[in-house]
Amino acid sequence: MQSRPTRRQILRSFPPLPFALRAVAGSLEGSNPSDPRWLLLGTDTPKGIFRARWNAERGDLSEIQAVAATDHPTYLAMHPRYPILYAVNEVPVGDGALSSFHLDPETAALTPLSRVSSDGNGPCFVSVDATGQTAFVANYGGGSFAAFNLNPDGAIRNAAFFACDKNPACGVAGPKPHRQDAAHLHSATLSPDNRFVLVCNLGEDAMEIFPIHPGAAQPVEAPTRVATRAGSGPRHVAFHPNGLWLYCLHELDCTIDLYDWNVSNGLPAPALRQGSVVSTLASQAALPESIACEISVSPDGRFVYANTRGENSLVVYRVNASTGLLSETQRVFTGGGLTRHFAFDPSRRWLLCANQGTSTVTVFTHDPSTGRLSDASRAFVVEHPMFLQFV
Repeated sequence: MQSRPTRRQILRSFPPLPFALRAVAGSLEGSNPSDPRWLLLGTDTPKGIFRARWNAERGDLSEIQAVAATDHPTYLAMHPRYPILYAVNEVPVGDGALSSFHLDPETAALTPLSRVSSDGNGPCFVSVDATGQTAFVANYGGGSFAAFNLNPDGAIRNAAFFACDKNPACGVAGPKPHRQDAAHLHSATLSPDNRFVLVCNLGEDAMEIFPIHPGAAQPVEAPTRVATRAGSGPRHVAFHPNGLWLYCLHELDCTIDLYDWNVSNGLPAPALRQGSVVSTLASQAALPESIACEISVSPDGRFVYANTRGENSLVVYRVNASTGLLSETQRVFTGGGLTRHFAFDPSRRWLLCANQGTSTVTVFTHDPSTGRLSDASRAFVVEHPMFLQFV
């Protein structure tokens, strides 16, 4: 029987160019847009991570199958340099976990590398800093944040934890007790300069902003707390490419706020732009049953995209180039129920939406010059999809 390769052997097998740079190099060397790519899908099932072949010419998925058995891998992130994938395991009972896998870029096959406890239940977000030395996890149910140092081979090492119920920096729960009974950390987003990680605390209407030191024995410092609007329930944030504007998507009241991103004396000091709030809903009548989910800014900074489950809508906003303020330009139905994550393919000719409730991934055509999506979509069956990662 052939023995399983060691982590050191896997690392030695990596190509000399970093993984992300190899992908860019391939596109610059005239690869055909119809060349196959792969899509990895995080799911809300014990069956694990799924793989699908992506055809960028037709905008369709094929050969959909489970590729890594790992419990409820609801959110994924790629290493910035090596073909290593990280997944949070949002298991139904007890503490969750963070798992890592080696990715075969040719086949999208995944080989398990390591798995550690996330030291909190309901891990719902993972990110990796730009140097590839530290991964960050937000535990929704546990109200805790973890920073894991990483070996070059992708193995997960020691962690530094921040638990809101044990830290005086945290405040009181928000005014909506059915959702804000305690701290609920929902995301961990890196600042463009890789100096901070912004953690949305839905339960306490705050952003916890941690200074980071990737790879250090203590990779995070105590956070600066930035209060958001009472009862808004911040979920995810996205930076504008200019690095000056920060958009915060709020889950509970289905809104987006604009913050001016500032760092003063080494500490983050984002300032809420008064009058910047926009709704993700067509009608406030949908609010009791709706949850704002995901937000994304186009690489050219001209458009912001957001989706909302319940109403199951995708909205396109135009960004005012002078002020950063948003104005709605298009609204379409996601084509499925309980919409979760959405992502653009590398060509940005297509937008894909993961619909957990209807077990579908819907595909829309996208015009990068106008930001507009097709009104209708095509659907592909994937069991309870939660996250979309092109590789």
